[in-house]
Amino acid sequence: MFCKHRVLGLALTAIFAFSVLAQSASASPLTVASGEVHITGAQEGSGMVFTAGESGEVKCTTSTSDSTATAVSGQINEITGSPTFSGCTAFGSPADVKVNGCTGTSTTGTSIAAGVVTWGPEQGHQLCPTGKSIEITPTFVGASVCTLFIGPQTATGGHVVGRNVAGSSPMDITMESAASGIHYTGSGGICGNGETHTNATLSGNATARCYSNVAHTIQIDCTFS
Repeated sequence: MFCKHRVLGLALTAIFAFSVLAQSASASPLTVASGEVHITGAQEGSGMVFTAGESGEVKCTTSTSDSTATAVSGQINEITGSPTFSGCTAFGSPADVKVNGCTGTSTTGTSIAAGVVTWGPEQGHQLCPTGKSIEITPTFVGASVCTLFIGPQTATGGHVVGRNVAGSSPMDITMESAASGIHYTGSGGICGNGETHTNATLSGNATARCYSNVAHTIQIDCTFS
């Protein structure tokens, strides 16, 4: 999640990262053709895994994102977008994930080299409308069991690494997320006792692609440079 940076997006924005680490980027090192660029992102492999302390894991079979950005002189300085999740489970039960308008933002990475960019936790922030959080609700026989709330925040540990995909044409990029120190609260039961916990983690990979048209039929290169 998400798309390129947004996934970082999928990252601490990446679910969180799915939405926590990066659904928008500021002063990013992403290089594309100038003009309007449409970016898509999708989880890879087993996807993103959000672990809520000792409560257990939250996983989704599909997590994607779409965003639109304007490249100036071949550089994208800001990307915004929202992720979509489906096929989710929480603590072994089917689960509903509501983003509720939350987005992410990331600033310039701590390390930038040709083809590789690294972001530390201080560069990623989850933003939400007033009074809103990401909500994860496991269900049993169709009934809600409890709800996890992941509110606006900045992760306190971990990193996200972006890489050019060697050999891809047009060029794709990947986002590798490993965030920790994520805060969350729970409504009861296995979700928690209403207290704020600070030990959630997020890990997983995503691939992002750039397009010159909103229909996503004309793919163009996007690279970390």
